[in-house]
Amino acid sequence: MGALVLLALLAVVAVTLFVDPNRFRGQIETAVTRATGEPFRIAGNLNISWYPWLALHMGPAQFGKKPGSSEPPIVEWQGARVGAKLIPLTQGQLIVDRVRLEAPRFHLVRRADGHSNWDDVIASIKARSRAPTSGPPDAVPGPQIAGFEVRDGTLEYVNEGTGKRLAIGSWLLNVGEWRAGATFPVETQFAYRGESTPPPPPPRAGEKRKPAPAPPFQADVKLSGRVHVSDDANDIDVFGVESSNQVRGGPLPPAGVPITLQVSRLAARLTPLDIAISEVAARIADARLTASIQAGETGPEKALYVRGPLNLQVESVREFLPKIGVKAPLPLDKDTIGALHLNSLWEWKEGAVAVNGIDLQLDETHFNGELTRAAGDDPLWTFTLHGDKIGLSRYVAIEDTSKEPFELPLATLRALKVQGELTFDQAWLAEAQMKNVRLRLELADGTVKQTK
Repeated sequence: MGALVLLALLAVVAVTLFVDPNRFRGQIETAVTRATGEPFRIAGNLNISWYPWLALHMGPAQFGKKPGSSEPPIVEWQGARVGAKLIPLTQGQLIVDRVRLEAPRFHLVRRADGHSNWDDVIASIKARSRAPTSGPPDAVPGPQIAGFEVRDGTLEYVNEGTGKRLAIGSWLLNVGEWRAGATFPVETQFAYRGESTPPPPPPRAGEKRKPAPAPPFQADVKLSGRVHVSDDANDIDVFGVESSNQVRGGPLPPAGVPITLQVSRLAARLTPLDIAISEVAARIADARLTASIQAGETGPEKALYVRGPLNLQVESVREFLPKIGVKAPLPLDKDTIGALHLNSLWEWKEGAVAVNGIDLQLDETHFNGELTRAAGDDPLWTFTLHGDKIGLSRYVAIEDTSKEPFELPLATLRALKVQGELTFDQAWLAEAQMKNVRLRLELADGTVKQTK
């Protein structure tokens, strides 16, 4: 036995010392290209190591760059490492060590025609998973992967149809041991940095200096969970998701806003699209939100929809607003704009929004009603809210904001089109007592109209 082990070690050392893996560069590129349907090119050198695993080290390479295409490759990296256990390999079982990518750059592009640069890869994987296999189904054990790592990665997403861009950096990803049909852990963290707005040009003589633009949005994200993927990669289940994030920039305070997220289970089917989230629990500063989400495609036109129940609780709206960067004038009465509790059913479908079954408690007033938003480029918001009672005197006297003027977002307000009805069973102002109060409000072109 000792002689056999020594002979195996000598064979491995001989391979690592005398075999040049660069001779197999073309075969590796061809095998990956045939398996995925996308071009694969190795620019750097290949090296073999044998301790503690038989491993292949790869220099710079790129995947998914079609000849003559102006698009960037789907992914390119500066270095990679793939290892495999030697003894199981001699027995016909492939147990892969952690696959590690160093400084990869992922380029995801959705073209104006709706197709994406990764469509061919997904189609190739699904085709191979549906292809019949020769021999008994259990003749050779399925592959095992000890894990997958991304170090200092970046990801860029571009939607050429809408012009939307998304980029993340400092990306770390750890995927645990993967076995066919088993659940594996996933941990990741990354930093999102929004595009900076250039400062305004210096004012001309007599002009008022324009305010400096708000800093770009930034988000530091940490997320973990467990994932199960079906053999055909069409069904994905995610369990026990926990995420802690810090968002800064824009109108937010310099310290940022902490956001935590927990998802008990997410079940997704890609074709036809169907996503179900049993429960989402989120916390934004002091606000707590719980919801269940159902999403997918409906009808012959495959219209996208998202719907579900929602519960929102805020201990004090007055204290919550400054924590998210909102500096609005508030009533002098410190007991107003306090605790808020909201329950509703909401739906988004192809740009249209409907919020039904609104059950809202703010201060001493209880509201119910509905809110809708039409689809299209120039949408109209409509609402109907009914309150049981309200003391208007508490909300009339407003804080003095002369030292720190409150600037209304005029451009946003002018773009809004809102109309609706607000009613109260009882209302009082000073000594005046009123019953069955009805207010009809219309907002258009930045002006508010009130009708009886």
